[in-house]
Amino acid sequence: MPTEGRLPAQDGGLGESQVPRQLGWGCMADNEGMSGYGISGECSRHRPFRGTRWVEIALATSLVLVVSIPAMIVEEDWHGHPMIEQASWLWVLPAVLVASAFLFGGALAGLRCPSTGVVHASSAAIAALTVLLLGALYRRLWFVHEGVQHAVVGLWCLGVAGALTLSVIGSLFGRRLGADRY
Repeated sequence: MPTEGRLPAQDGGLGESQVPRQLGWGCMADNEGMSGYGISGECSRHRPFRGTRWVEIALATSLVLVVSIPAMIVEEDWHGHPMIEQASWLWVLPAVLVASAFLFGGALAGLRCPSTGVVHASSAAIAALTVLLLGALYRRLWFVHEGVQHAVVGLWCLGVAGALTLSVIGSLFGRRLGADRY
């Protein structure tokens, strides 16, 4: 049994407590009254990670879905056909509305949880995208009984990447707004 780092007990033997060892910028202390080790002298600039707050994710997801679902319903059933399959560029309007919903949903996540805003915004975007894509697939395959064109699948893939990017950008913007508020 190694004896380094031990204090001699009153009777001349080795005691059970250890001398704090140097570790990085602080000392590691073993206090049997504490549940774990702590670094003394540690200076943390950020709040400790408290885990995922599902309410914050649900709030951002709800904001995205409340704006996106009506816009997508109008887009998918414009004069009997989706706007994206028609010759006009009118489908850009609901696309901009949905994109702004993802941006503001990410900003809400970043504003409410500055330390974990990017993770919450990404999670909210993934949840909203799942609902929107499943709704679009359900409508096309089971309700209208038509297939999905390859060009539309390509635009959906670009939309997923764009929505995730806008959500992360929104979370960084919301984080900045939250930092200016305090």
